[in-house]
Amino acid sequence: MHAHNTTDRWSLAKRLAFRFLFLSFVLTFASSLVSLLPWVGSVGGWLDEAVQPFYIWVGRAVFGVEIVITPTGSGDTTYGWVQFATNLALAIAGTAVWSVVDRRRPSYPWLRDGLWIAMRFVLAGAMFSYGFSKVYGLQFPEPDFWRLTSEYGQSSPMGLLWTFMGSSQPYSMFGGWMEVIGGLLLCFRRTQLAGALFTSGVMTNVFVLNLCYDVPVKLYSFQLLAMGLVIAAPDMPRLLRMFILNREAAPADLLGPWTKPVLRRVAVVTKLVWLVVTLSLIVSETASAREQIRAGSPKGDLAGSWEVIEHRIDGVELPTLGTDARRWKYLVLAENQGQQFAVATAIQGVRKAWRVERSDSGLKFRAMRPAQPQDPAGDPIVGTLEVEFESALEVAREGEKRLRLTGMLEGVRVEAACELREARDFPLMSRGFHWINEHPFNR
Repeated sequence: MHAHNTTDRWSLAKRLAFRFLFLSFVLTFASSLVSLLPWVGSVGGWLDEAVQPFYIWVGRAVFGVEIVITPTGSGDTTYGWVQFATNLALAIAGTAVWSVVDRRRPSYPWLRDGLWIAMRFVLAGAMFSYGFSKVYGLQFPEPDFWRLTSEYGQSSPMGLLWTFMGSSQPYSMFGGWMEVIGGLLLCFRRTQLAGALFTSGVMTNVFVLNLCYDVPVKLYSFQLLAMGLVIAAPDMPRLLRMFILNREAAPADLLGPWTKPVLRRVAVVTKLVWLVVTLSLIVSETASAREQIRAGSPKGDLAGSWEVIEHRIDGVELPTLGTDARRWKYLVLAENQGQQFAVATAIQGVRKAWRVERSDSGLKFRAMRPAQPQDPAGDPIVGTLEVEFESALEVAREGEKRLRLTGMLEGVRVEAACELREARDFPLMSRGFHWINEHPFNR
């Protein structure tokens, strides 16, 4: 951090830039700042909800767009961009008003230091959240059977990135630890410059990936990258002297306006308590979420992913390499949120889903209808049609990893011989690491 002097008079340009930066940060990250407080972070979510009607009105009155807010996981929504543009305009207008009302003030040393502290910890909090999500495999889980059996060309760029990251958990964990390390460095004045530069490097990679693979977090990742660069900006002249001009650089002032020892001790204790509590909560929550996902894995003696090696309809065998859209390629039997379901993937990639119940002799099927257009690379269970059970298939085990289904299904007689498949049956998940490769294994 560059040297502070509470008696210095800032230039007009510096005062204008600071006022704009302060207002931009408050407007954009007020809820994130509140969310840093352990156990009361939900107040930040309430604050976001409280301002939604205002931005919806701006979208309609200024931009001529009707905004419907639906939680989708996307940050690059119409609402997000309207909010960004509105905050930018408000920050510019607020800077003008502030500059007129407070034009005689020479500088803002305490407010400036408070702003840098807030930026450091908001950025650190984001790094902890995203970082541990990667470390515990939540953001990029291992590719499931839907992904492994999807047509390669039907995946979206984002889906390809998620498959790439999830197929190597060590690499995903490496990316997560880089974010966590950057967050830790940001929490201390002595290492904040290293943390800002480190985090900026990490976020540059994240931002470019979001751009190139159309991940809808472009706006937020850019804001985090910009925050890291702004935190490091005051030290840029020192870095220029040392690394480019090869000249001596003055040491950084690590105290700022906090010249009283008692204030510094209170700040250190507060920071350490926050770190311990925050990291404990994040690790506990992510570990718990990971266990819940594992607990939600397919259950039961028939649960799993089955490759359909024989498929007959009304006694006629459908060839494996044929073009008949009715020919099943895979059948998944699983449980989701207490409900059992079956999903058949046809040769051409089309999926059909049913709810199922075990009976004395096999499985009862209830038809399921997608409530919205189906994503070929995503989860097909998007809606249901409540009807009485109208189909039933008998199940016969033919070994530990084989079963045969026979019976009437939606008006036709079906017979399917299936073999159990696991993720490790696919080269993407079983290839592993090799120091020695006589030939590239590039498929």
